[in-house]
Amino acid sequence: MKRRSREIQSLCFAILLLAFTGDPLKAQEIHDDPEARTLLEEARQRVVVWDRFPGFKAKLEVDQDGKRSSGELTVLPSGKVEVALQGRASAEWASRILKSIVNHRLKLDTHKHEEAPVAFGPEDQHPLGRLVKKGDRSSSTYRIKDRQILQVNQKTEKGWLSLNVLEYVPTLHGFLPKQVAVFQFDEKGSLANSTVFTDEYVEVEGFWLPKSRVIIVAQGGKIEVSTLQFQGHRLLPKEAAKVPAS
Repeated sequence: MKRRSREIQSLCFAILLLAFTGDPLKAQEIHDDPEARTLLEEARQRVVVWDRFPGFKAKLEVDQDGKRSSGELTVLPSGKVEVALQGRASAEWASRILKSIVNHRLKLDTHKHEEAPVAFGPEDQHPLGRLVKKGDRSSSTYRIKDRQILQVNQKTEKGWLSLNVLEYVPTLHGFLPKQVAVFQFDEKGSLANSTVFTDEYVEVEGFWLPKSRVIIVAQGGKIEVSTLQFQGHRLLPKEAAKVPAS
């Protein structure tokens, strides 16, 4: 366990240093390259998503840095998340986390990707793969290796964000992100906070649903650890798909 922890810490540190190599978000004109666009789309298609998703219910247990609560989670076919937990603050926090989990698993054609030119960056033999740039409003850049997206960088209102996949879980239908490190930088390029997500999944009637998530956040000289545990998963009946999202 200690050895694994040291390996993860070393990898996170290495990725943090790599984020400062050059300026992946530097504004520049991008001319669309069909080969780069195909590479990005194929990498997206290799990530497991929920196709014809019926929705599901599960028991939910949350531990926010030692503060525990339990309840139930419902995810509708539309992707709408409903959380019933002890304590309003805990329910709101869990809802935000779960909305992110659900949005990343919904079928790709439900995502509204901004139409923008896509092109390769310079070939730099980067350990996280080939640089692909997108001329969207967020100046998004990607690192793709072995047809897997290992890094995503985007501008934000407060600086920029770097998302790095440390480990994928292979399935018969594609890959699921198991461990992801997210670094938030301010406008001056200083690290504002870092978060590591570790996810486990369970297959229920062909759908890979969340089993657990561990969240480690480093910010303001403090480290906070939170967990979400899911049990008793059950898919919703087909009639639920007819209920419109409110």
